[in-house]
Amino acid sequence: MMRDAVEIPDLGSLILTHSWDAAIKGLKEWPADERPPVALPFYSFRIMVAIGLIMLAVAIAGQVLLRSGQRIYRLNWFLRLCQWVAPLGFIAVIAGWITTEVGRQPWTVYGLMRTSDSVSPSLTGSDVAISLAFYIVVYLVMFPTGIAFMAGLVRRGPRDEAVEAAMIEGGRPDRPFRQAAVRPDTEL
Repeated sequence: MMRDAVEIPDLGSLILTHSWDAAIKGLKEWPADERPPVALPFYSFRIMVAIGLIMLAVAIAGQVLLRSGQRIYRLNWFLRLCQWVAPLGFIAVIAGWITTEVGRQPWTVYGLMRTSDSVSPSLTGSDVAISLAFYIVVYLVMFPTGIAFMAGLVRRGPRDEAVEAAMIEGGRPDRPFRQAAVRPDTEL
């Protein structure tokens, strides 16, 4: 039994059946072997929506601060807030994926193919484990390398180097207009 439900009459039937007065079957009206698990999609959907609202609130706060004349890139508390909110988008995507995939069980294609029938017979558990281990190793190398590279770029800061005209065999610079940027007195 739902407590404190917010109801909009007939909206559910309109969304599900495209009719204002169609009947919607409850979960217990389906055979037990055709019911999806309820708890996981229920909570993952709420996590996804809550994160979306948090991110929306931070974006609105940033706009309000900007419009009030604040320089948000100098507000330490706002920068810290953005730092904490940044990974929430990834968590929301995972929660949405869980909602979608678990919520449609036990069907891969509703009414046509059950999840148990869509498993590849030639794919063994050890094949999946080896593939997963390979992906884990690759990402454990790629991710820290990318982070280290980006951190090095940030540590070095912007470069203000003079642009050198690299001449190629034809006597022209390798990129259009580079010659003019280096020596403005030279004609193109």
